[in-house]
Amino acid sequence: MTQRSTSRRPFAWTEKKLDEDVLPDRRRFATALQEVCRHLVVTAPDGVTPTRPTQAQAAKYLNVSETTLTRYLQGERIPPEKGAARIYDIACQDAGGGQNVGITRERFLELRKRAEQERCANCSRHRDAVRAAGQKLRTLQETHEQLERSAAERDRELRKLRQHAAVLKQEAQQVKVGQLTSLSEAGPQELPVAAHPATLLPVPRRQGDRQQSKNETLAARHVGRRAEELRHGGRPDSTLALLRHTAEAYTPLEVALLVTLLRTRRLDELADNLVHIYARDRTDQDVVRAALILHEQQAITDAEVLLRIAVAYPGPAFSRADGFGSPR
Repeated sequence: MTQRSTSRRPFAWTEKKLDEDVLPDRRRFATALQEVCRHLVVTAPDGVTPTRPTQAQAAKYLNVSETTLTRYLQGERIPPEKGAARIYDIACQDAGGGQNVGITRERFLELRKRAEQERCANCSRHRDAVRAAGQKLRTLQETHEQLERSAAERDRELRKLRQHAAVLKQEAQQVKVGQLTSLSEAGPQELPVAAHPATLLPVPRRQGDRQQSKNETLAARHVGRRAEELRHGGRPDSTLALLRHTAEAYTPLEVALLVTLLRTRRLDELADNLVHIYARDRTDQDVVRAALILHEQQAITDAEVLLRIAVAYPGPAFSRADGFGSPR
């Protein structure tokens, strides 16, 4: 096989033009690599050594692609340390010794190392941005894990509170059922203490009593106390029990005074319920007396309602079974 001939100078392919943006250390190493590659000797399979190896032959000889070799020579890429050492060793062997290459192995590898460590300003900014983004990501991940742990703890606490609330609700229901059972069994005269607040029962007023004025004063005090008890009754069942006890235990005078006082304090719903319960459960004579007192106090509407409800319930009242009850 004869030697190849070409119009180009030997190893012209190593004379790559470096772009202006190639950094200094990369430029120095690329120049040194170009010089080293000019000492390569490629032997053909038939044993003939061409004096002018092409870039394709050199790339194959160095066991890299032609494109990769081009990027090495242009400073676009930096070969790994082992790859750079292998290229130098092959060129040194082909040149007949390191003294013929023009650069020592240590210097060549030092240039490669500097070129590898050199970074452009944009790369540095990007690297800093990547580092900051990574730190932010780790912080967010830690915060997310903390939030998940906190949410799990709150879920456990919420389940415990719901279980406790269910137990309390069940206990309250049992207590309520027990109170209603006691009320139904005890009857109107034997209301338990828990069903209504303790209060003094009014003293019945008799005709001709010389202490009438004193009793009326005491009744007014009872009425005022009972109005406060009704206003702060709290639970509807307790308030209803208190109204029933009031209707059963209070005299017509006291009931009339209490209705008037509730109207004055704008507790109309309590007044309406008291009028309804009293008219339904008391004797006709007590209802008429309470209606007369209300009429005298200019509470004409309440007096009429009291009488109308009594007419609507002629029989169910517990004391009407025997006709008119004894005066209270």
